[in-house]
Amino acid sequence: MAKKKKGGLIERLIMGKEKSEGYARASLPSNRWELFWDIFKGRFWKLVLINLLMILTLVPLLALIYYRYVMIVGIGAVYPFAQGFGAGYQALPDFTGYAEGIISSANVHCYILLPVAVMFACIGVSGGAYVIRNMVWTEGIFVANDFWRGVKQNYKQILIIGLIFSVIFYSTECSIALIDQSLVTGVGIRWLLIVAKVILIGTLIFFSVMTVHMVCMSVTYEIKTIYLIKNSFLFTVGFFPHNLFFGFISVLPFLLASLGGIITLIAVAVLLLFGLSTLVLMWTDFCQWTYDGFINDKIGAQKNRGIYEKVKEDSAKSLQQYRSQIAMTSAPLYSKPVKPITDDELQLASLNEGFSRGDIVKLNESRAAIYEDNKKYEEEHKNDPEFNNPEREKAKLTAEEERNKRIEAAKRELAKRRKK
Repeated sequence: MAKKKKGGLIERLIMGKEKSEGYARASLPSNRWELFWDIFKGRFWKLVLINLLMILTLVPLLALIYYRYVMIVGIGAVYPFAQGFGAGYQALPDFTGYAEGIISSANVHCYILLPVAVMFACIGVSGGAYVIRNMVWTEGIFVANDFWRGVKQNYKQILIIGLIFSVIFYSTECSIALIDQSLVTGVGIRWLLIVAKVILIGTLIFFSVMTVHMVCMSVTYEIKTIYLIKNSFLFTVGFFPHNLFFGFISVLPFLLASLGGIITLIAVAVLLLFGLSTLVLMWTDFCQWTYDGFINDKIGAQKNRGIYEKVKEDSAKSLQQYRSQIAMTSAPLYSKPVKPITDDELQLASLNEGFSRGDIVKLNESRAAIYEDNKKYEEEHKNDPEFNNPEREKAKLTAEEERNKRIEAAKRELAKRRKK
C-alpha cells in the first residue's frame, strides 16, 4: 500500500486530516460535553429555527409579563408618593408598604392569567424538547415535521406539568409579595416571615428544576404523570449539585438582560436567536446522561445514544473493533471485508470531453486494478474474527434457505392460479 502523503496547511484545513479508516470514528463525540458542542456547532441553524418556533408560542406569556409591568408603573403613577406636594393631594405622613402593596396587587391580578399563557407556551416546549431530544440521540430530523409530531405526542402531559407549575408559581409569588409587605410594615414576627420567605423561594426553585426534569422525561419515556413527578423529584434531589450548576447557567442570560445598557441588548438578542433552544439542549443532554446511569439499564432501553467510544486513528485494536461493529450492523449476506479507501496510487481514470480510445482503455484498466486490489484485500482478511463468524454463516445459510422456500412457494401458488 502506498505511503500516505501529507498535504499543506491550507489543504488540511479544508480537507481535514489524512484519509484514515479510524478518522471518522475518532472525530465522533465520546462524552456528553463533546456531544453538546458537536450539536451546537453542526446544527446551529436548526437550533435557531427551533428557538424561533418556541418564541412564537411564548408571546402570550411575554405579553402577560409586560402587562404586569405596565400595571405596576401605572398604579405607581397615580399614587400620592408619585406626585409633588401641593398638586392637589393631601400630604400623607407615611408611605411605608405602598410599593409592596402595588406589587402584591399586580401579582394577584396578573398571574391569575398565567395558566392561559402556559397553555400556549406548552406547545413550544413539547415540540422543541422533542426535536432536541432527537438531536441528542443523533437522529435525522426535519424541524417543522418533528416539532409538530412532538406537540401531538407530548402536549397533553406537558400541559399538565405546566398547569401544576403555574399554580405553584402563582401561590409562591403572591405569598412572597405579601411577606415583603408585612416585613416593611412591621406586621407579624420578623424572623418567622424571613424563614417563610426563604422556604417559599427554595420551593419555587426546587419545583422549577423538577419541572425541567419532568419535561425531559416526558419526551423520552411513556410514563404516567404520577411516576413522572416521583422520578423527577428523585433526580432533583439526587443530582442536587449538578442541578444547581445548570440552574445557574440557565438564569445567567436573564440576569445579564437585567443589567441594562449594551449587555441587555446582547443578552436579549441571544435569547431571541438561540438562547432558549440551547438551554433546552443543555438540560436534555444532562438528563440523558442521568437516564443512562439509572433508568435505561432497568428498562432495557438503549444507552449512550449519540456517544461513541473514543479511539485513536493509529490504534490497530480500535480499527479492528470499528470494523467489527460495522460488520455486526451489516446484513449477513454482506458481512465481508471491504478495503478502506487509503491508497493514493489506485485512482480511477477520468475521461475528458474529447476522450479517445486510449483513454477508455486506461479507464477500464484502472477499474480492473481497483477491483483486483479489493479482491486481494478481501482474500487476505476473510478469516479475520470480525468477518469469520460461524453463527453469522449459519444465519446466512438459513436466510438463503428461507428465501428459496418462499420462492418455491410463490412458484407453486402461481402455477395453481394459472391452472384455474
